Amino acid sequence: MQISFTRSVRSGGFAACALGAALTVPAASALAAPAALNLRIEGKTATIYEGPVTSDGHVVEPATGERQRCDGTNGGANPQPGPTPTSTLDDGAKLGGFRWDGQYFASFSDYRIDRIGPDSATSTQFWGQYVNSKASEAGGCQEIVKPGDEVLWAYDAFAKQHVLRLAGPIAGRTNEPVTLRVTDGGDGMPLAGASIGSTTTGLDGTGQISFAQPGIYRLKAERGDSVRSNALSVCIDPPGVESCTSTDRTAPRVRVAPAKYASDSSSSRTFTVAWEGNDGAGGSGITGYDVEARRVGEAQWRPVGARTALTRASFRGEPGESYQFRITAGDRAGNRGGATSDPIVVPFDDRDRRLRFSGGWQRLERSGAWERSVSRSSRRGATARMRVSGARFAIIGRRLRKGGRLRVRIRGRSKVIRLRGKPRHRDVLYVSGRLPKGAHTLKLKALDRAPVEIDAVAVVP
Repeated sequence: MQISFTRSVRSGGFAACALGAALTVPAASALAAPAALNLRIEGKTATIYEGPVTSDGHVVEPATGERQRCDGTNGGANPQPGPTPTSTLDDGAKLGGFRWDGQYFASFSDYRIDRIGPDSATSTQFWGQYVNSKASEAGGCQEIVKPGDEVLWAYDAFAKQHVLRLAGPIAGRTNEPVTLRVTDGGDGMPLAGASIGSTTTGLDGTGQISFAQPGIYRLKAERGDSVRSNALSVCIDPPGVESCTSTDRTAPRVRVAPAKYASDSSSSRTFTVAWEGNDGAGGSGITGYDVEARRVGEAQWRPVGARTALTRASFRGEPGESYQFRITAGDRAGNRGGATSDPIVVPFDDRDRRLRFSGGWQRLERSGAWERSVSRSSRRGATARMRVSGARFAIIGRRLRKGGRLRVRIRGRSKVIRLRGKPRHRDVLYVSGRLPKGAHTLKLKALDRAPVEIDAVAVVP
């Protein structure tokens, strides 16, 4: 198995390691989702949310509005789906425990955001979106964001001249001044007149502040005509004490983005594993992640990345195998905390020799399919079978606008699935009930002359 890391917004060198084989770099199309992002929501008088979010394009859930797909393909804006500012907002709301609302307009296939948390838009004050501190030119469901991007939603956005960016040292000493700098996040120009606690920036955009007591201080810059800045956490310790060790006793939290099948995030065996870490408002800040992997059934974890600043990795697995990932985060105070993913199953492709087809099937190349091909039949009675060991079987493929019916039989149990619907590659069409230990034969049979497609079979151990 092979693993490589992709760069996130955090600083740090590129880190990569292989398990048992040479490192490979996957094609970009294999990394469409999910994406590790930074979400910031600046409300009317306070920050509603600021932190990491892992998101992909999906059906979003406003509090009272219409549930609609929001994946960058809205209105034909992009040919392939991906995470968007609004899907990131939706995922952030679930993480942060707040709600958002908006009206969906079919005429432009997108939402108008009306409320986030406690703050509702008015007839003169509206919510607006930025990506990397630059105002978006596309709708919140039409712009695709990339791993490491900062998605910003701001109240009364159209009345703001700047998006403030606050920078400075991450550690200091009691009663010693700390120099901070405020710039326009879009063009980097220094901004005067921004307040940071008890100080105000001068013409060069800088200001100094000192702290009498040890602690971890979370600073923000504000200016009346601008969007509130990002937060900067500064560890303040007494002289002679190692930085960030005086008050931080809490380990960081890690969340691994859920995925059951490798085909959920990729069209090849090189799939994406994403995670997010959070050291909390009073934390000293995460310095890096240790990443380990193992095949399900193995006791030993294998290290695949040490102290990487990245928050996603591309991993190449073997057909029919399932993998787990353990991510451990360390912070500046030396605290460590982590999480382990649920098993992620790599499906068997329709071209795998263990999947045997009768006459009447045609193999078609499809760029969005698992391993770029599907097997299709329009012949009534065409069959396929596969014998492998596993606790469950899942059939992966796509529905068709005039799709037919497929009978699935395993251990004497039979179910007919209807494959008529909106076409979407790598859908999970069927999942069996739990099976006893041992080998089982999965049998498939086309019941109509209407077309059916089989893309892959996933076997859960």
